[in-house]
Order: sequence, then C-alpha cells, then structure tokens
Amino acid sequence: MNRLAKNIAAVLVFGRPPLVFGSFACAVWVMFSQHPLAYLLGLILLSLAMVFDWIDGWFAVRYLSHSRLGPWVDRVMDRIVLSIIFPVLVAGLFWRYGRLSGALDFRQAQFLLLHALFVLAICVLVLMRDQAVQFLRNFALGQEDVESSEVTRTRTLLSSPLAMLLYAYAFYLPARGWEWLYRGLDWINDLPLRVWLVLEIAFLLVNIGSATVYMRRYGPLALDDICADDERLRRRILAVLPNTITLLNGVLGIIAIVLASVGQVREALFLLIGAAFFDRLDGVLARRLGLTDPPGDPDGRRHIQLGAILDDISDFVSFCIAPAVIYALVIPERGDSPMGELLPTLVPWVYAVAGGARLLYFTLDKHPVPGFFKGMPVPAAALLVMGPIAIAAEASGFAPGGAAAWHGAATAVMLLAALAMNLYPVRYLHIGRLMGRRPILLYSLLLLTIATIFTPYFGFVVLAFLLFYLLSPIFTWRIDPSEAVRESRS
Repeated sequence: MNRLAKNIAAVLVFGRPPLVFGSFACAVWVMFSQHPLAYLLGLILLSLAMVFDWIDGWFAVRYLSHSRLGPWVDRVMDRIVLSIIFPVLVAGLFWRYGRLSGALDFRQAQFLLLHALFVLAICVLVLMRDQAVQFLRNFALGQEDVESSEVTRTRTLLSSPLAMLLYAYAFYLPARGWEWLYRGLDWINDLPLRVWLVLEIAFLLVNIGSATVYMRRYGPLALDDICADDERLRRRILAVLPNTITLLNGVLGIIAIVLASVGQVREALFLLIGAAFFDRLDGVLARRLGLTDPPGDPDGRRHIQLGAILDDISDFVSFCIAPAVIYALVIPERGDSPMGELLPTLVPWVYAVAGGARLLYFTLDKHPVPGFFKGMPVPAAALLVMGPIAIAAEASGFAPGGAAAWHGAATAVMLLAALAMNLYPVRYLHIGRLMGRRPILLYSLLLLTIATIFTPYFGFVVLAFLLFYLLSPIFTWRIDPSEAVRESRS
C-alpha cells in the first residue's frame, strides 16, 4: 500500500507538465483546425492539471519526504507549468482578437486588444517573478527556512483556475454538432471584459505581494554577500523594490486613462484604487527598509532622493492628471450638460493644478503632523472625484435626465476636492495606518469592493466612503498623533 501511495504521489507531482503540454498541443490544434474535439481535450487536460496542482503538494510532503526532490519538486513543477500555460493563453487571446476584431466596432476591438496586451504584461511579470524568487531561494538554500507564505499559497490556488477559465475563453469557437459542449461554456464566453480585468488585476496583485514576501525574507542574505560594508550600495539596492512599486502606481494611472478612453470608467476607478494601494505599499516598504531618511554625504550635504521624485511624479499622474483627463473624457461625451462649454473645460485644470500644489506642499512641509495629512491627501481626493464620474458615465441607465444631474455633481465634487486638498489647517487621519491597526476595516472594505465592482453601484459605494472621509476631521482631530502614526496593532 505504501509503495502504491508513493507511485500515486509521483504521478500527481510529476504529471502536471505533460498534461499542460498536452493542452498546449490542443491549443495549437484548435488554432489551425478549429476542431471542437481539440478544444474539449485541451479543457480536460488543463482541468486534470488543476486538480493535480491542488493536491500534489500534500502528496509530495507525505509520501516523497525522504526523496531529495520531494520538498522542492512541487515548486519546480509550478515554474514549468506557468512557463508553458501563460504564453499559450497570451497566444490564444491574440488569436481571439484577430478572429473577432472584424465583427466588432472600433472601441470594442480596442478593448479586446488591450485585454490581450494586459495578459501579456502579466505573463512577463509572473515569469520574471519566478526567476527572481528562484534566484533568491537558491542563494539562501541551507541558510534560511523556505516555507511558503499564505500569499504564495494563495497565488498557487488562484493561478490554475484563472488559467483554465482564460483557456476556455480564448479558444471558445462554437461548431455544429457540439452544442452540448458550448452551451455549458456560454457563460464564460459572455463574461464582460471588466470581470476578466478584475480577476487578472487581483492575480497580479497577489503575485506582487508574493514577490515582496520573498524579497523581504531572502533579500538581506543576498545583500550581506553583495554589499559587505558598503551601506550606500546596500541602500540603493534596497530602494529598487519600493521604487518599482511607485512606478506601478503611475502605470496604473496611465492604464486607467486608456480604459476610460474606451468607455470603461468603472474599471478605471478600480485601477485608481489599485494605484492608491501601491502608494500605500511603497511607503510602508520604504519605512520598513529604513529608506525614509537616507544619510547625507560626509561633508553634510544631502542629495535629492530619487524615490521621493518618483513618488511625486506617480502621484501626480495617477491622482491629479488621471481624474482630470477622465473627467474631460466623460463629461463632453454627453451633449445634455447644462453647464455650458467653459466650466467643463476649466474644472479639470483647476483640479490638476490644485493637486500639484498639494503634492508640492507635502514635499516641502517642514513640520508634518505624525499620522495625519494637512489637507485631504491626493489619493483620497482622486477616488472622491472618480465616484461621481463613474456614476455619470452610467447615469443614463438610472433615470431620464440622470446623466446631466450627475455631470453637475461630478463638477461640484471635483471643485470641492480641489479645495479640500489645499485646506492645510484641516488634519486628515492617515487611513492606511488606521487599516494597519484595524485589519477588520481593511477586510470589510475589500469585501465591499469585491461585492460591488461588478454592479452599477460601485461608484456610489466609493463616493459614500470618500464623503465620510471628507468629513472625518470632525471626529478624528482629537486623536493623539502618537497613536495615529502606528502602522500595526502592536
């Protein structure tokens, strides 16, 4: 029985790459012949690989623990599988775009192409993450425990179902005589692209979180070997991770503008929430890595910090330029605005300039209040104005004349946010640090976001929360800065 269990374990552990390679062969078969049997076989093989992925780790630890490969083979199989399946998915999505673009209008075709390019970017980032993690693991082998984190296990659990869904979506091609098969998969083909984007962004964030965990766990060992006693070199290397996350903040702002330009304003709002998350994450990493107060030169001079410059540029792009441009894209689209021509043209400039002034003040302020912002922070202001903009983009579906009313509301909220950002005597509690101290608040907001992102009420939820934050100084001004500055419950 023990030998049988070991054989089963070996099949489960080592069987995934052949299964995934078989799905790759079926994908090529589908693209050349468009035969439904190839599509069905590819789905079956990929489904088996997903099941093996969920149980092979347990079998490897239990029945192959005395093998030198046992503790490591599951991770190696993960890398092989991802290296095969994600390029296949990218090829499938571009094949789908080429097949359907002729039957779609220009905007829909653009969005379909954007989705394929986004999955391509995820593919590159996932494979880069695996190479970086493998390097750090190999370096730290024998010096530190290599147990998986919860984030890494979550990444593994998400990757197989997402790959199977994308495979079913990318190679979906109904054919006569196979209605029984495609009838059961119609719901996958009919999923809106916004659902795919949300799932893929969530997977991307989990991968970034997993990479960050490994960098924090193994990075110091590598730096001790590379830098020796050169503290300046050590700090420069450490700064790469928070600076990369800062750049991702700006990239999400640019992508949000692109999505809004093709009518996906709700998705643009979701991306700006992700940008705010990255804005919080890069600050936390910089503080925990000891990079917030870099040493000056021996003669006492201090250099301009690259991280601070990147942070200001990314914040300006994502939280000042992006909302202004999206406002300009949404409001003129509808000709029923009663506000005339001047106000919708002037308002985005007022907001962008006010946001830039707020960032400049934040950078130059010599007397910050720990745990508080002077004036409303620009990420919160951006989400505040994006709420009514997202509602305005879909307002015609709520009530006749609703679009014009929400255009006016978006304009009023944008001017209000521009004012709130520059009311420097008003102190706003650092909401990111509050969530660090109260994780239940973070989890509640995360669940509320997931529950409403696919509904027309997502903009209402964001607007309600940010209006409460706008008025929060009435209740939070008495909080002791020594309490507000804490990042965790301890």
